[in-house]
Amino acid sequence: MQYSTILANKYLKMEYKDLTPSAIKKAKECVIDCLSCIYAGIPFDSTKIVREFALKNYADGKCTVIGNNEKLVPSGACFINSIAGHGPELDDTSSEAVLHVGVIVIPAALAIAEELGLGGAEFLKAMIIGYDLQIKAGKAANPQTHLARGFHPTATCGMFASAITAAILMDLSVEQTANALGIAGSFVAGNLECYGDGSLTKRIQPGIASSSGVTAATLAARGYTGPKGIFEGPRGFFHAYCDQPREEELIKNGYFEIEGISFKPHACCRFNQTPIDAILDNCVKNSIHYEDIKTVVLELTKTGYDIVGQPAEVKLNPKNAVDAQFSAPFSIAIACIEGKAFLDEYSEESIKRNDVKNLMKKIQVRHAPDLDQYFPEAWPARVTITTNSGAIQTTEVQYARGDPQNPLSSKDLLQKFNTLTSYSELSQSNKKQIVQVISTLEDLDDIKELTKLLI
Repeated sequence: MQYSTILANKYLKMEYKDLTPSAIKKAKECVIDCLSCIYAGIPFDSTKIVREFALKNYADGKCTVIGNNEKLVPSGACFINSIAGHGPELDDTSSEAVLHVGVIVIPAALAIAEELGLGGAEFLKAMIIGYDLQIKAGKAANPQTHLARGFHPTATCGMFASAITAAILMDLSVEQTANALGIAGSFVAGNLECYGDGSLTKRIQPGIASSSGVTAATLAARGYTGPKGIFEGPRGFFHAYCDQPREEELIKNGYFEIEGISFKPHACCRFNQTPIDAILDNCVKNSIHYEDIKTVVLELTKTGYDIVGQPAEVKLNPKNAVDAQFSAPFSIAIACIEGKAFLDEYSEESIKRNDVKNLMKKIQVRHAPDLDQYFPEAWPARVTITTNSGAIQTTEVQYARGDPQNPLSSKDLLQKFNTLTSYSELSQSNKKQIVQVISTLEDLDDIKELTKLLI
């Protein structure tokens, strides 16, 4: 039996009662975190451009464009919501699969559930399944090699996740669901050349994935077919997009992958999270003020070094906020000076600051081969600070704040929600209602009880 059919059989048999309490708890946290990111991303130019485009090119429908009064067909709503959520670079992450999940799966699940008038339990089940498939596909793709070939795993694997999420909510048959995965596989795209010049395309790719998966399931429901060997076939995903894929990861049974999700406290690339934690830990523990620093050496895994450390001339001279989000020198410099690296620290004004530029000149980023053994289960970083007095202090961080091994508390996540929604027009009472509804999401008869609070 081909993988798409195996997956369709497995997930279609799943019932809400099969979900673990820990998976359900994590799913609710993911919903709050995703909504936080969407609200924070609404004012971004990258969101405004696609919203204007979508309102002109997608039909009116029943699905909420979060933070606005417009309603579109499912593919249009999740296109906008997904792109908004990815812009701040604060969305949830799977370390082992090296990808973001919530901004693809949650907008798709919200859109289809709202379109069909489905309840919270159905939404949660489909969402958890979507997370499961995307992360398993990411692990199977051998993420180090997938990234090295220039692919964006969030987008490439996210298309399958959106398709299975929509298929579950639409109650497709095994045959139709396998077709949906095959159709989604023909849409698979996502390129990371944008890492080199600060362009906006990384932000749009989750939106394309979320929308494309919904489109694939909708077409499959109408009889459109897709190749059943889309994963393992001679011209399928693994052969065309991956080197030395770990195919067995795709159909492995075990715990729900959502339980291993990480949340971000810093508004930048996942590869900058441990470096920021390391510089902050080092400075606090050793009472180092940024003006006392002579040099900083940051050591990373090869994948991290390639993404946030190279090319050095770009990373040391960010031209815009996107550049800064993917620059290790900028990230640890601004964190060292401000004691944090949240949205305001990645503003156009911040990259022009002379104190930041001066500190960046003292920072070297290196590849440390001894750290490679831990990746991708951990994303380690080692920071060595030499002070003007000659003192040398080294701090190594294996797991970033927000990883399951170093988790953010419920209070931390709620604070993140309240802070990020402050960029919107949500009232305090509305915020409290949203949090309360999500806490009992499984009891909702209709997901509109949540989405009506989001406009």
